[in-house]
Amino acid sequence: MIRRDKTSEGMGRCSIPSSFSRQQRGQALLAVLVLLLVIGGSSATFVWFMNQQQARAGARHRDLAALHLAEAAVHQALETLEVAWASEEAAAGVWPPVLPEIPTAVGPLAGRMRAVVEALPDGTLAVMGEGHVAGATRRLRARVILASPALLAAVYGASVVQFDRPPAALTVTRYGPTPADRGWAHIAAGEALSFVHLPVTINDPALFRPSLPGPADVPGVSGGDLDASPPGPLRVLLGPNAGLTVGESGQQLDPHQLRLAGVVVDERLDRLERLPVLPEVDRAYYRSLAQANTGNAGINQAAGHLTGDADLERKADALYSARQFEHILTYLGVAEVAVPLRGVIYVAGPVTIPARQRLAVVDGALIAESTVQVGRGATLTVTHSAATRALPGILTMGHGALVVGPEAQLFAHGLIYASRVIDTGVGARIEVVGALASADPQISVRTNAATMVVRYDPAVLGTPGLRTPRGHPVIAWVAAWEELPGR
Repeated sequence: MIRRDKTSEGMGRCSIPSSFSRQQRGQALLAVLVLLLVIGGSSATFVWFMNQQQARAGARHRDLAALHLAEAAVHQALETLEVAWASEEAAAGVWPPVLPEIPTAVGPLAGRMRAVVEALPDGTLAVMGEGHVAGATRRLRARVILASPALLAAVYGASVVQFDRPPAALTVTRYGPTPADRGWAHIAAGEALSFVHLPVTINDPALFRPSLPGPADVPGVSGGDLDASPPGPLRVLLGPNAGLTVGESGQQLDPHQLRLAGVVVDERLDRLERLPVLPEVDRAYYRSLAQANTGNAGINQAAGHLTGDADLERKADALYSARQFEHILTYLGVAEVAVPLRGVIYVAGPVTIPARQRLAVVDGALIAESTVQVGRGATLTVTHSAATRALPGILTMGHGALVVGPEAQLFAHGLIYASRVIDTGVGARIEVVGALASADPQISVRTNAATMVVRYDPAVLGTPGLRTPRGHPVIAWVAAWEELPGR
């Protein structure tokens, strides 16, 4: 209600009640206070959030830097191991080496890294790397195998790699990626790469039709075959006095002359002062794997019952005498359904696969203390999965050779290693995803009118149960990585 002011200052003047003005001012003040409170709260939340983000970013930076230091510690340990293996200290039995802790700086932050090497019962090494940066700790462990550089060759012969009469053919390519810092060769020969009779077909792309899938291939998936590179010119690694020879007289040739004869050889022949030596096979290691393998107990029982071998009938493991394995082959030869052997098979003696018979070993290896012979027209297959890729395919020890008879076939994953010659008969075929190696001091590898296809798999460097002698070069090959909880 508006009222008239009757004061002496004048009649008819109007005024707003003071109570209403104070109410409006109070509401405005309250609104401003609420707005300031909201802005202050938002500002505090934003500052807190930014501080948290900055702290988290700093923690992530320190954590990642610690991981890089742990990885660097492992790689530095690998380099030290390669050098230390050939040292006088290692030859004297001081092994594995003790590595010091190394202080380092990560920008303005202080850090340190350390590696500890432990020798494992199976002959491998565990390398544990630690990285510390401003309170952050990361730890890695690598299982390391000290491999012989001889296993960087797809076909390795300690003495002579020889091609006899035509139609001898060899195709070598790679399977999967090879380490960027590790070169590899198609053929390594200690004394000679010999072409007794020409022509010989080497790395002809038109003839490269492998039929054996690799252990890491994905069947039915486009691009699932890891073999991406076509065959190229033959890369040869030779011993100090070795050369390229032709004819029974061993006439010396140079790469240009050999190319004129139809064999495409890389112009650069790598020659070493000493060809890397092959590793030694740890018999006890493979015997223990076979003793632990019970996957063929059913076959043992059936074979023992068929042949009247009571000991074989009761046998659970896969460690056989030569006679017991003959009984296994007898049973498999008459079985109505083809049955493969599984896991690591160890035979304390020679192995002879009868003519026309087929023998398959799945996810394992065939280890023999003497010669393995694949009879005329017979087939031996040794295959791996991705989980068993590092296992060897065939190992022969003692004075054991690998003989693949006329018209016979050998299909195998992994390293094929013979103490004596790897010999092929007329019309035979060897197909390997891995590598071939022979330590025979006379003729190491001989192909006689046969076909060999080798897709070099660098996983052979991680083959367990091989021991490179002290004082010889090694390659520190990481077979597996894992991260350990920080402490």
